[in-house]
Amino acid sequence: MTEVALVANNDEIKNLSNSLFSSLEEKHFFPALGAYFHKMVGADNTKIFIVNQDQSASLISENGKISKKKVILVKGEGSTGHVIRTRKPYFSNNTERDPLFSIEASAGVRKELIAPIVYEGIVIATIHFQVIKKEIEFSRDHITNIFATLNNIQKPIANMKMYLAAKFLNSALLEQIETKEKELNESKNGLSASDSYKIEDKKIVGKSDSMKHLLNLVEKIAKAKTNTLIEGLTGTGKEMVARKIHCLSDRSNLGFVSIDCSALTELQLEVEIFGEEVVDFTKGPIVKTGILEKADGGTLFINNIDQMPLGIQTRLSQYISEGLAFRVNGQAPYRTNVRILGATSKDLTSLVEGNMFREDLFFALAAITIKVPSLKERKEDIELLANYFLNKDRPCDEHKSLSPSALQKLLDYAWPGNVRELNNVMERAFILSDGMIVEKDHLSENILRCEEVLPEEAKIVDYTEMTLDELEKIHITSTLDHLGGNKTRTAKTLGITVKTLYNKLHSYGMIAPKEA
Repeated sequence: MTEVALVANNDEIKNLSNSLFSSLEEKHFFPALGAYFHKMVGADNTKIFIVNQDQSASLISENGKISKKKVILVKGEGSTGHVIRTRKPYFSNNTERDPLFSIEASAGVRKELIAPIVYEGIVIATIHFQVIKKEIEFSRDHITNIFATLNNIQKPIANMKMYLAAKFLNSALLEQIETKEKELNESKNGLSASDSYKIEDKKIVGKSDSMKHLLNLVEKIAKAKTNTLIEGLTGTGKEMVARKIHCLSDRSNLGFVSIDCSALTELQLEVEIFGEEVVDFTKGPIVKTGILEKADGGTLFINNIDQMPLGIQTRLSQYISEGLAFRVNGQAPYRTNVRILGATSKDLTSLVEGNMFREDLFFALAAITIKVPSLKERKEDIELLANYFLNKDRPCDEHKSLSPSALQKLLDYAWPGNVRELNNVMERAFILSDGMIVEKDHLSENILRCEEVLPEEAKIVDYTEMTLDELEKIHITSTLDHLGGNKTRTAKTLGITVKTLYNKLHSYGMIAPKEA
């Protein structure tokens, strides 16, 4: 079928309206509507998604039948997010060449048309016509005919809008009641909402001069009220330093909230930081508080701040200068008092020069800058840290010791993954060692195979049997260490992408999964 009937006859429309009026239950309404349009357009698949309060969409009907699949489309993403946001139909006759349909194209959908089901400017659902095998070319005629039918059944659509509004309002009220009950129970126990974000001071292990200098700076910075930038390579313990600053400050009795810019999309990050206001079908605002509100009076730690999108950098800079912020989709500002500690493993000055980081935000954070030394710069702490991680949180009668040969291997290793890598290595060693002594054979393979790269003279190494994977691991970690932990330069030197390098480092246990 290449075109649809121009206008459905009055009997068909009347029968459809009667069917839709017969029940307000969405499990009847949308399959009945889907069955009609599936026959009318003749696509391979006809799906209907209900639009939720938070603007995500849930699959309700497929080819005129109630769907048993639990499919939820994330707010604002892809073709569905575009249609909900614009309240306008959208189609493509070549999904492989349309970025909005990338997910559908990967699932074998060749062509797709999406139309919003709208009443009084509110999108209550979206209807999707998908072509997989049939020869249908979507056109403006399809859109005209689909909307002509929807316009003829506005009364049952209005009823469904009111039904969904009441249902969503009821859910929102129940959620508010549960929240209030939780707050009341907490208040009876002497707790407040901010107690959820309180933290305890934890010991930072180290006796080297560089760590003594760092801890001295931390004490001074904690007494100040300025925002601070914490620099250091991945795995050095920047969040531990931020927690220490908070716990030694006059904000210690209030919340410490952290967020990682590398772990969220731009929209998710913006909502998490500033909050969001969503209008439901009754046009009443539903407020989601952001961490700037949750951390009010306390400290906000922003990890990997170098990966924060420029648009959010602008909003954060304005907040720092004015103390005011707007929620996403919000009209009225709110005021909070939060100390911001930003952390980065990159050189922000070079990012500022390359217009990849806002200069005003950099200066707002870098009034005080503190650098966390790498493990390579504090080798005298390796033994102390190794024993600490080996027996951390374990009963005294289970404590183990390092053999001299194991300790020497740890001292000789370059530690490109820094303190985090050492922690992982000691966890593994404790599990693998049967007795009370950890031998060198209980250490990870990259430590046993690798020797620290000497910058001025080459080492003569006896032949050792190893696989190509082991040789690759040695070469990658040695190159990373030689270049001071700079992953971008390392990837370029090795002739691989930065993403490939991160994946390999994750497989070696040198970085956390969310960084890979």
